[in-house]
Amino acid sequence: MDYKKSLLISILFLSIFLYVGVLWAASVSNQIDENTMNQLKRVFAGADSIERFTGVLPESNDGIVIQEIYQVYIQGKENGYIFKILSPGYRGDIVVLVAFSSLNNQIIGIQILEQNETPSLGDLITQPSFLVQFLKKSINDKFELGEDIEGVTGATVSSAAVAKACQEAASFLIANKAETEADNN
Repeated sequence: MDYKKSLLISILFLSIFLYVGVLWAASVSNQIDENTMNQLKRVFAGADSIERFTGVLPESNDGIVIQEIYQVYIQGKENGYIFKILSPGYRGDIVVLVAFSSLNNQIIGIQILEQNETPSLGDLITQPSFLVQFLKKSINDKFELGEDIEGVTGATVSSAAVAKACQEAASFLIANKAETEADNN
């Protein structure tokens, strides 16, 4: 075999190898690990399947970062979204999972994944007695302390961080809904 044929075969082989590698990397990046899947299914009961949202995530807003968005399906139909949001608390970032139903545009699940708030004060944001007030809140609610959210006494910053995370998710859904309606017209 001469040099040109050998070079051509090498380039062809390398191209195929790189193409397969890119496809494999893309499929692996869309995989959701078992631990994360269990957390997601806890905040969105009844989900048949959950997939990563492939659209563009919004920019950080006042330190609040939507890290991941997942689309939830029940019986093959899109049924809602789960947001993994980082929100600045009193002693560091708080990571919140919040699930919205597409059927009624309300929160149907919420969980604090990570927090380093003051023990027996700010960390009370993890308690069901605080989190339950977010359930059934609409994407159109304010999510503001003293308005439609009651903060944990002495933990205003921590409480506000959770409310702001929910507010950010709701704002994304409102904008996404408006964009979808504009595309359909």
